[in-house]
Amino acid sequence: MKTKIAILIIGITALSLGISCNSSSKDAKPAKVPVIEKKQAVKATAQVKTNLVCFVNNKFMGIDQIPVEVDGKTYYGCCEDCVGKLNNIRATRYATDPLTGAEVDKALAYIVKAPSGNNDVLYFASEENYLKYTK
Repeated sequence: MKTKIAILIIGITALSLGISCNSSSKDAKPAKVPVIEKKQAVKATAQVKTNLVCFVNNKFMGIDQIPVEVDGKTYYGCCEDCVGKLNNIRATRYATDPLTGAEVDKALAYIVKAPSGNNDVLYFASEENYLKYTK
């Protein structure tokens, strides 16, 4: 039994070496990797869509939330209770920019997932503030 397993392992190893050697070519050129500035890379992965965030719970939900229009701006909540809070409680529509400490209207904010995890989000007054915060 041990001999059969050893032969099987040797066969698989030899086969994998043969495949990897045959798949490369002397004339093959390495693939060109696009150069992306740090700012672009951060932007592409950081900002989340506002309609996927519950503004009351300050959580990235990953699915479309219920839009709530207040004073011509659109906020989002995950349930009817959140809709009521967004309509009636000003504090649910505003956050504090982690960089400056200034009040930020969530409907106008640059929203990112918090590094702490748990799908928490942070609200910044601008992308520029976010980029300064991450340095």
